[in-house]
Amino acid sequence: MENRSAIARYREKHELTLKQFGALFNVDQSTALRWERGLHLSAKKAIEIEAVTGISKHELLPEIFGPPPASAAAEVEAAE
Repeated sequence: MENRSAIARYREKHELTLKQFGALFNVDQSTALRWERGLHLSAKKAIEIEAVTGISKHELLPEIFGPPPASAAAEVEAAE
């Protein structure tokens, strides 16, 4: 299992620096780094990040939004 955060994986995939990722949300790179480390991310900002990047708010803040919903395929497999 990968220990890197969803934000770190997104940045790597899209070849974005912390500064560039932060600019998407009008914050500096130190704020983007805190989010990447799972610190000081508000529910409102998690929703905004989800809208812009597609990273699930459930993955960003499971303690607020709960675990990611199971996919339909996983639900079918679990039922069998």
